[in-house]
Amino acid sequence: MNYAIVENGQVTNIICLDPKNAAEFPEAVPIADVPAGIGDAFADGAFYRDGVRLLTPLETALATIAELDVAVVEYSYQNALLTLGVTEGEVTP
Repeated sequence: MNYAIVENGQVTNIICLDPKNAAEFPEAVPIADVPAGIGDAFADGAFYRDGVRLLTPLETALATIAELDVAVVEYSYQNALLTLGVTEGEVTP
């Protein structure tokens, strides 16, 4: 399993470590599937790059799905208004 070596809140190295030996490396933090790398920050249990929290591929996919859901609802709303012949300015969402 990959671990980040964190010193003073910064990732200084990435190592592969057997979880059974993790206690020997108290500065090692499991990365799991977060794309953390040397130079990234670690705070409050999360990795950050340039102030932005790094997401797992699953978290990224879920965020994209949520954005697409909002876009579909907005598109459906606008399409329904056009179908009804309602012009912009006549209705506020």
